[in-house]
Amino acid sequence: MKLKIMVDSSSGITQEEAIKLGIDVFPLRIIFDDKEYLDGIDIMQDEFYEKLTKEEIFPKTSLPNLYEIEKKVKAYIQDGYSVIILPLSKEISGTYSALVSMMEDYENVRVIDTLTTICGLRFLVNEAIQLKVDTLDELEIKLRDLQKRIRIVAGIDTLEYLYKGGRLTKTASLVGNVIGLKPIISVVDGKVVVLAKRRGRKHAMQYVLDKFQTSDIDERYPVYGIYSMNETNYHELYDALTEERLRKAVQNYENIAPVIGCHVGPGAYGFVYIEKE
Repeated sequence: MKLKIMVDSSSGITQEEAIKLGIDVFPLRIIFDDKEYLDGIDIMQDEFYEKLTKEEIFPKTSLPNLYEIEKKVKAYIQDGYSVIILPLSKEISGTYSALVSMMEDYENVRVIDTLTTICGLRFLVNEAIQLKVDTLDELEIKLRDLQKRIRIVAGIDTLEYLYKGGRLTKTASLVGNVIGLKPIISVVDGKVVVLAKRRGRKHAMQYVLDKFQTSDIDERYPVYGIYSMNETNYHELYDALTEERLRKAVQNYENIAPVIGCHVGPGAYGFVYIEKE
């Protein structure tokens, strides 16, 4: 099967990486004070986080340009490709639903609800590249098998952006900041959930470490470290790992993509990995 993979920019895969991998990364849109930016094209991560922390108006996020995606899909089909599209979880964004509606009349195109985001999408992309299958049905089954085992665990260093993004009440934000409450989040069944709350970064970081180090990690896959804007907390987390095999498994660490970063704010830290079946 001649396959073309499309994924959104919340994956953190850059346009340069996409060219090397032979895939297509379509940018989500970020809006600061009525000015629209294409994620990874008009605005890069460093500039995004600088604007996020300095500008008073909280950014909005929006769907990708569906017309441009459809135009590319048509061209791929004409060139004999089957197309698989991997947007971030439908529980986080409306991208999946919009793409399903747009692609319902196209043969040889499959839109998958990935139930994940950031490096979880990278895992699915890498798997799709490596798999040798004959049909989109086979590919979807294989990806869904992997999808069930993707784990994300991350500590949030500030409640400010959860409040600004409407995911936390003002009262909860104020009280949490006063007592130094730090949430630990994950993505479960496609939804962002709070696994726990701890007072102070030290205790929150220990929870992330314990969660990661007690997981039954499938070491055939890499582990991705994640951070937002500032790497300091992530490096502290990594340096606290006690098992050498896990330190070696962490092959890279990445800045969290803007669409997710606008909600977690700067200073987040964590791991994305695959659990054994």
